[in-house]
Amino acid sequence: MSKKILIIGSGIAGISSSLKLKSFGLESTIIDKGNFIGGRVGTRNIESKDNSNYFFHGAQFFTAKSDNFKKVIQNGINKGYIKEYGSFSPPRYRGFKSMRDFLINLSQNLSITQNVKVTNLKPHNEKISVLDDRSNIWETYDAVISTLPAPQNLDLMKKFPILKKTLKTSSYDACISLMFFFDKKPKNIPYFFDYYNQQGILNWMAAGSNLRFWTAHTKGDFSNKNINKDKILLKDKIFQEIEKTIYQLEPTIKINFHSLHIWKYAKVTNVCSGPQIDTKFPVVVAGDFMEGANIESAFSSGEKAAELIFERLH
Repeated sequence: MSKKILIIGSGIAGISSSLKLKSFGLESTIIDKGNFIGGRVGTRNIESKDNSNYFFHGAQFFTAKSDNFKKVIQNGINKGYIKEYGSFSPPRYRGFKSMRDFLINLSQNLSITQNVKVTNLKPHNEKISVLDDRSNIWETYDAVISTLPAPQNLDLMKKFPILKKTLKTSSYDACISLMFFFDKKPKNIPYFFDYYNQQGILNWMAAGSNLRFWTAHTKGDFSNKNINKDKILLKDKIFQEIEKTIYQLEPTIKINFHSLHIWKYAKVTNVCSGPQIDTKFPVVVAGDFMEGANIESAFSSGEKAAELIFERLH
């Protein structure tokens, strides 16, 4: 069965959709407006004389409950691009050497084009016409899977009221992510701090590729109220909170600011209720907003989207 299928978004949901379609014998094309694959599985690097060092400024780790995702993780461990993170229960995992390496290896046989933004979708007979900002020409596909965050998907689904209604039922917390590094490897600092059940603006802090390079995320209520505030003021306020923890453990270490990143749609607080596929046309939405606020949920949602498209086209 030869079909022309487009996937919008090169995060985990888009990649899992494409992989699942390939297992059905269907090829697809992924396009994404960003510079790199991964979406909120974000990585930034600092080059040094000897190697690269990484901040994991988006998702810090992933877990697995389903047998299918456990197989994906075990395959990554066997091939060396996934490693267990810490000694948590249930186990947590990270991409190696960076979180993005997990998706780079998963997607190495997929067709992915970055720096292209889909600007419009519309029905065309029993297919879907797509407009992007590179060609500015309407192109017709047999099916489309869109994995953008639900609020961004709303803009694309204006001609698909069933999916628009589904997407409106989700909600997100924002997140302010601050990256920092130490002048030397710390001696008395663990690799993870959890502030979830504590007062204050920090949600957690975690080491990146090693104990010198760190990311701190703020809690949802603070992030939602402050994402449009002056970034210098935000940096100073978050830095003060980081220093309170670090200097109690290692008073002489020097903390250096690297950068600030704001995730407008960071964590799903309410998953969507309603159909994932349009009742008439071959267009599907997929992402953590359909399943839950974690990487495995996004992966599973992408697979379900592919199954729905396969059934519709078949």
